[in-house]
Parts: sequence; C-alpha cells; structure tokens
Amino acid sequence: MATDTTPSTSAEVPTASRAAWREVYVLSGMRGLSFAGDIAAETAIALQLQANGAGSYAVMALLLAATVPPVLLSPLTGRFADRFDSRTLMVSVGSLQALICVAMTIWSSPAVLITLSVLLSAGLAFTHPVFGSLPSAIVGKENVPRASSISQTTAMAGMVAAPGVAGFLIGRFGVQVPLLIDAVSFAAVVAGGLFIKTRLHKGRGGASAEQNEPAEQAPETPYKVTSDRFLTAVLVLSGAVMAAASIINVLIVFYVRETFGASEETFGLIMSAWMLGLIPGGMLVRRLKKMSHEAILIGTFLCIAVAILGTGLAPGVWWILPFYFLGGIGNGAQATVTHILLNVRVPDTHRGRAFAALGAVSNTGPAIGYLVGGAIMSFTSPRYGFLAAGVFALVALAVFANGVLRSADSKTPAAQLNEAV
Repeated sequence: MATDTTPSTSAEVPTASRAAWREVYVLSGMRGLSFAGDIAAETAIALQLQANGAGSYAVMALLLAATVPPVLLSPLTGRFADRFDSRTLMVSVGSLQALICVAMTIWSSPAVLITLSVLLSAGLAFTHPVFGSLPSAIVGKENVPRASSISQTTAMAGMVAAPGVAGFLIGRFGVQVPLLIDAVSFAAVVAGGLFIKTRLHKGRGGASAEQNEPAEQAPETPYKVTSDRFLTAVLVLSGAVMAAASIINVLIVFYVRETFGASEETFGLIMSAWMLGLIPGGMLVRRLKKMSHEAILIGTFLCIAVAILGTGLAPGVWWILPFYFLGGIGNGAQATVTHILLNVRVPDTHRGRAFAALGAVSNTGPAIGYLVGGAIMSFTSPRYGFLAAGVFALVALAVFANGVLRSADSKTPAAQLNEAV
C-alpha cells in the first residue's frame, strides 16, 4: 500500500514498499518510547507521592487514574480514531501530553499529580486506537503479522528497559528527570506523527472515496465489535486471563519476600523474567506460520495460565523464574496476535473502535485484578492466591476457548454487509 496517500484511497498489494516499512519502524519507535516514558513517569509519580507523605490510598488512586479513563472513554476515543485525521490526533494529543508531563515537574501535590495522571491516561486512550489501526493502513492486511510483531516487540522492549532506567535516573537525579523524559517521549510521538505520510481519514471527519459508499449505509447497519462473535470471545477471554495475571501482580511481592524470605534483588530478577519474556513472545508469532492465529491465541493464554499455576506450586523461589519467563512469552505473543486479528477482521472505517474496546478490556482486567488481589491477601496466603488465579485462568480458557475456535471462521459483519449489497 502506498504511503503517500490516505489508506482509504490506496489499493492493497501483496508487498509493501521500503518507504512503508520505514513508517512501520517509525510508528514502532513512537510506541516503544511512549511505553518506556509512561512507565518511568509512573514510577516517578509513585515515589513522589510517597516522598510527600501520601498513603496507600493515594497510590491506589494513582493506579486507578492510569486504568479507568481508557475504560470510560473507549466509546468516544474509538469514534474519534475512526473519524478524525490520525495525524491531527497524534500531534495534538501528543503535544498536550508533553505539556502535562512538564506540569507534573512544577506542581507536585498528590491531588494535582493524580489529576494530571488522569489527563495523561485520557490522552493515551485517544492515541492507542490510532497506533493500533495504522499498521494495516501503511502496509496492507497481508503484511499485518510482520508489522504488528515489529510494533509490539518494540513497545515491549521499551517496557523492559524502562523500570531499570527509571530507577537509575530517580536515584541520581530525582523524580523530575523521568517526568521530563516522558515529555520528550510524547514530543517524539508528535515528530513521528508528522513524519508518517499515511493518514487515516485525512481531513477532519473526512472519509475518502472508498469509504464514502459504506459510510452512507452506516446509520442502517452500525458496526459493533460485539457483533463479531469471534472478536467478542477473544476480548472476554483476554479480560479474564489478564485479570488473573493482575491478581498475581499484587501477590508476588509478598510471595517472594514473605513466603520464601527472598531478597529484594531476587524479587527484581523475578519481575524482570516476565518482562524479558515479552520480547521473544512478540517475535514468536511471526515464526509460527503453519498455525492459525486463533490456535496461537489459545496457546498464549494457556502459557499464561500454566505460568500462574506453576508459580503457585513452586517448591522454591528459583522455580518461579522459568514460570515467569513462560508467562512473559505468552503475554507478548497474546498482545501481538490480538493486534493482528483486529487489523485483519475489522473494517478500516471502524478499526479505531475495535482498538478502543481492546484498550478498555486491557484496563478493566487489571483494575479488577488489583482489587481482587488486595482482597485475597486479607484472608489467605499468597500461594493459595496464585493457585486460585491459575485455576481461574484455566477455567476461563476451558469455557471460552471452544467459542473462540468455533467462531474463528465466521464471517465478519463487514463481509456480511458486502454480500447483502
């Protein structure tokens, strides 16, 4: 697909040009820097709250500030991504987010930091659907697996590097430097948005020639992600497994430090194992060419569930390392293949809404998991919490996996509409 025109007027071709792949790498770099900057900033804000004497409720409010806005705003952000010029959204929202990060270095009271975190998260809710929709527009659906793998792997690399870099910077220079780095990462998003020539919906509210005809029928047959049984099953299963993975995020520090009496260094190594697994997991999807995407997806969820359950059964602390690495592989592959499926199955004119729905699920699962994890600690030990979370993930997989596999070959609402026409 040519990159010097809007995707809606470009014909899909089996191969993409070098210029198109350059845009994919720029988009991937933008996402990687954004993820790294966000994690560094989140670490800095949490430390700033603690330094200012804020208690656990303030930290919980900070976590909710990062997860709730994408859930509440998903219907609105999806429509924005499907209607407005992608370059305008990336540049305007990225500029505002950079200013918010700078403001965080000036006003450091807990209430202000949490409020600004809400605004920052709201901005991410607007840009992430655009990031997810662009690969298909840049290189065509035939090349989406490679493009999504590149994008997800780069983003995960940013997530892996960020905690260590943030810790070093905070120790040497204080919390302001990571916040300024996050501002720079958003400035990079602005620069990347200006560099990428491929534009979704060029011109405000502008759909192009190929989109105009279906757009006229949109009021009669509005697209919803839930109208695709396969994607609905995928999102429900993703939410359930991610909730289980988030439960253990609350429990792991108590499990490692209290149950096994391990050191802080051992805890840090274990947490790094999951993050390190994300990168080969994202790259693995491109290598499994003989397997269907839905089969790979079920395999990724199985890896995560086994990793959680295996961690709960670990006889010693070092047994946790391979299980956490396995969980990271599953997590990385799951994120990549989900992005591929949305790009391939969802119509161009509604892809933003699909990625907004994915963002809502990706934030709702962790939010529920955090609450459940905290509740588990009040009446049982961390080991039993891990076992319960692992069993829950396996049960969810048993219940919904069949629905995912059976509905994988079902026609998308877009295909049904084309047949009707």
